[in-house]
Amino acid sequence: MINAKEIGRAIWEIPKGYKSCMRVPLRVYATNEIINKIEKGAFTQGANVACLPGIQKYSIMLPDAHFGYGFPIGGVAAFSLEDGVISPGGVGYDINCGVRLMTTTLREEDVKPKLKELVDTLFRNIPSGVGSRGKLRISESELDDVAINGATWAVERGFGREEDLEHIEEKGM
Repeated sequence: MINAKEIGRAIWEIPKGYKSCMRVPLRVYATNEIINKIEKGAFTQGANVACLPGIQKYSIMLPDAHFGYGFPIGGVAAFSLEDGVISPGGVGYDINCGVRLMTTTLREEDVKPKLKELVDTLFRNIPSGVGSRGKLRISESELDDVAINGATWAVERGFGREEDLEHIEEKGM
Protein backbone atom coordinates (compact mmCIF):
# COMPACT_ATOMS: atom_id res chain seq x y z
CA MET A 1 0.00 0.00 0.00
CA ILE A 2 1.16 3.53 -0.63
CA ASN A 3 1.28 6.11 2.15
CA ALA A 4 -2.38 6.89 2.80
CA LYS A 5 -3.72 8.62 5.89
CA GLU A 6 -6.77 7.14 7.61
CA ILE A 7 -9.17 10.06 8.04
CA GLY A 8 -12.23 8.14 9.22
CA ARG A 9 -13.55 4.64 9.74
CA ALA A 10 -12.50 2.82 6.55
CA ILE A 11 -11.80 6.14 4.79
CA TRP A 12 -8.26 6.83 3.60
CA GLU A 13 -6.85 9.85 1.82
CA ILE A 14 -3.83 10.32 -0.39
CA PRO A 15 -3.10 14.06 -0.60
CA LYS A 16 -2.80 16.13 -3.77
CA GLY A 17 0.98 16.22 -3.37
CA TYR A 18 1.36 12.47 -4.02
CA LYS A 19 1.66 13.39 -7.71
CA SER A 20 2.39 16.97 -8.69
CA CYS A 21 -0.43 17.04 -11.26
CA MET A 22 -3.18 16.03 -8.79
CA ARG A 23 -6.00 18.59 -8.68
CA VAL A 24 -7.88 16.83 -5.86
CA PRO A 25 -7.01 14.21 -3.21
CA LEU A 26 -7.56 10.48 -3.76
CA ARG A 27 -10.10 8.97 -1.35
CA VAL A 28 -10.13 5.23 -0.73
CA TYR A 29 -13.04 3.53 1.02
CA ALA A 30 -11.68 0.29 2.47
CA THR A 31 -10.90 -1.45 5.73
CA ASN A 32 -7.29 -1.73 6.86
CA GLU A 33 -7.21 -5.34 5.67
CA ILE A 34 -8.63 -4.50 2.24
CA ILE A 35 -6.51 -1.41 1.57
CA ASN A 36 -3.36 -3.45 2.14
CA LYS A 37 -4.44 -5.85 -0.63
CA ILE A 38 -5.06 -3.19 -3.29
CA GLU A 39 -2.35 -3.24 -5.98
CA LYS A 40 0.00 -0.26 -6.17
CA GLY A 41 -0.97 0.19 -9.83
CA ALA A 42 -4.58 0.87 -8.81
CA PHE A 43 -3.41 3.68 -6.50
CA THR A 44 -1.32 5.11 -9.34
CA GLN A 45 -4.37 5.03 -11.61
CA GLY A 46 -6.53 6.65 -8.92
CA ALA A 47 -3.92 9.42 -8.57
CA ASN A 48 -3.83 9.82 -12.36
CA VAL A 49 -7.61 10.31 -12.38
CA ALA A 50 -7.10 13.06 -9.78
CA CYS A 51 -4.98 14.86 -12.41
CA LEU A 52 -7.72 15.04 -15.05
CA PRO A 53 -9.15 18.45 -16.03
CA GLY A 54 -12.36 19.46 -14.29
CA ILE A 55 -12.34 16.70 -11.65
CA GLN A 56 -14.53 17.62 -8.68
CA LYS A 57 -13.72 17.15 -4.98
CA TYR A 58 -12.01 13.69 -5.02
CA SER A 59 -10.83 10.81 -7.13
CA ILE A 60 -12.44 7.85 -5.34
CA MET A 61 -11.58 4.17 -5.08
CA LEU A 62 -14.13 1.74 -3.64
CA PRO A 63 -13.26 -1.45 -1.69
CA ASP A 64 -13.24 -3.56 -4.87
CA ALA A 65 -10.59 -1.32 -6.50
CA HIS A 66 -8.00 -2.99 -8.68
CA PHE A 67 -5.84 -2.18 -11.69
CA GLY A 68 -7.92 -1.24 -14.72
CA TYR A 69 -7.68 0.47 -18.12
CA GLY A 70 -6.74 4.06 -17.28
CA PHE A 71 -9.15 4.35 -14.35
CA PRO A 72 -8.88 1.78 -11.60
CA ILE A 73 -11.74 -0.72 -11.65
CA GLY A 74 -13.89 0.38 -8.70
CA GLY A 75 -12.95 4.01 -9.33
CA VAL A 76 -15.39 6.92 -9.21
CA ALA A 77 -14.97 10.49 -10.43
CA ALA A 78 -17.20 13.44 -11.28
CA PHE A 79 -16.21 16.16 -13.71
CA SER A 80 -17.29 19.74 -14.30
CA LEU A 81 -19.62 20.29 -17.23
CA GLU A 82 -17.68 23.41 -18.22
CA ASP A 83 -14.07 22.21 -18.17
CA GLY A 84 -14.21 18.51 -17.38
CA VAL A 85 -13.55 15.46 -19.51
CA ILE A 86 -15.46 12.40 -20.68
CA SER A 87 -13.18 9.41 -20.32
CA PRO A 88 -14.00 5.96 -21.72
CA GLY A 89 -11.52 4.57 -19.18
CA GLY A 90 -14.02 5.51 -16.47
CA VAL A 91 -16.57 3.11 -17.92
CA GLY A 92 -16.15 -0.65 -18.16
CA TYR A 93 -16.07 -0.43 -21.94
CA ASP A 94 -14.23 -3.73 -22.19
CA ILE A 95 -17.31 -5.58 -20.94
CA ASN A 96 -20.00 -3.44 -22.60
CA CYS A 97 -21.46 -2.74 -19.17
CA GLY A 98 -24.38 -0.73 -20.48
CA VAL A 99 -23.39 2.81 -19.51
CA ARG A 100 -24.46 5.23 -22.20
CA LEU A 101 -24.18 8.92 -22.95
CA MET A 102 -27.37 10.32 -24.37
CA THR A 103 -27.47 13.77 -25.93
CA THR A 104 -30.58 15.88 -25.94
CA THR A 105 -31.74 19.27 -27.14
CA LEU A 106 -33.30 19.94 -23.74
CA ARG A 107 -31.77 22.82 -21.81
CA GLU A 108 -31.23 23.00 -18.07
CA GLU A 109 -33.84 25.74 -17.68
CA ASP A 110 -36.40 23.49 -19.44
CA VAL A 111 -35.69 20.47 -17.26
CA LYS A 112 -35.00 22.04 -13.86
CA PRO A 113 -38.65 22.87 -12.98
CA LYS A 114 -39.65 19.28 -13.82
CA LEU A 115 -36.59 17.51 -12.39
CA LYS A 116 -38.40 15.68 -9.56
CA GLU A 117 -41.08 14.43 -11.97
CA LEU A 118 -38.37 13.33 -14.42
CA VAL A 119 -36.39 11.42 -11.77
CA ASP A 120 -39.56 9.79 -10.40
CA THR A 121 -40.52 8.68 -13.93
CA LEU A 122 -37.05 7.24 -14.55
CA PHE A 123 -37.11 5.26 -11.29
CA ARG A 124 -40.63 4.03 -12.02
CA ASN A 125 -39.63 2.76 -15.47
CA ILE A 126 -36.03 1.61 -15.04
CA PRO A 127 -35.37 -1.22 -12.58
CA SER A 128 -32.54 -0.43 -10.18
CA GLY A 129 -31.06 -1.98 -7.08
CA VAL A 130 -30.54 -5.51 -5.87
CA GLY A 131 -33.49 -7.80 -6.53
CA SER A 132 -35.41 -5.17 -8.49
CA ARG A 133 -37.83 -6.36 -11.12
CA GLY A 134 -38.79 -4.72 -14.35
CA LYS A 135 -42.00 -4.83 -16.36
CA LEU A 136 -40.39 -6.95 -19.09
CA ARG A 137 -40.39 -10.70 -18.49
CA ILE A 138 -38.43 -13.01 -20.78
CA SER A 139 -37.91 -16.75 -20.91
CA GLU A 140 -34.53 -18.48 -20.67
CA SER A 141 -34.44 -19.00 -24.44
CA GLU A 142 -35.22 -15.32 -24.99
CA LEU A 143 -32.42 -14.46 -22.56
CA ASP A 144 -30.05 -16.49 -24.74
CA ASP A 145 -31.29 -14.49 -27.75
CA VAL A 146 -30.60 -11.22 -25.88
CA ALA A 147 -27.06 -12.41 -25.07
CA ILE A 148 -26.42 -13.37 -28.70
CA ASN A 149 -28.04 -10.38 -30.45
CA GLY A 150 -27.46 -7.59 -27.93
CA ALA A 151 -29.24 -4.29 -28.47
CA THR A 152 -30.54 -5.48 -31.85
CA TRP A 153 -32.88 -7.78 -29.91
CA ALA A 154 -34.38 -4.75 -28.16
CA VAL A 155 -34.71 -2.72 -31.37
CA GLU A 156 -36.44 -5.60 -33.17
CA ARG A 157 -39.04 -5.69 -30.40
CA GLY A 158 -39.73 -1.96 -30.36
CA PHE A 159 -37.64 -1.10 -27.29
CA GLY A 160 -35.36 1.15 -29.31
CA ARG A 161 -34.81 2.63 -32.73
CA GLU A 162 -32.44 1.50 -35.48
CA GLU A 163 -30.48 4.75 -35.19
CA ASP A 164 -29.86 4.01 -31.49
CA LEU A 165 -27.57 1.19 -32.57
CA GLU A 166 -25.33 3.70 -34.36
CA HIS A 167 -24.62 5.45 -31.04
CA ILE A 168 -23.78 2.36 -28.98
CA GLU A 169 -20.31 0.88 -28.80
CA GLU A 170 -20.03 -1.92 -31.36
CA LYS A 171 -23.74 -1.36 -32.11
CA GLY A 172 -24.68 -3.01 -28.82
CA MET A 173 -23.10 -6.38 -29.61
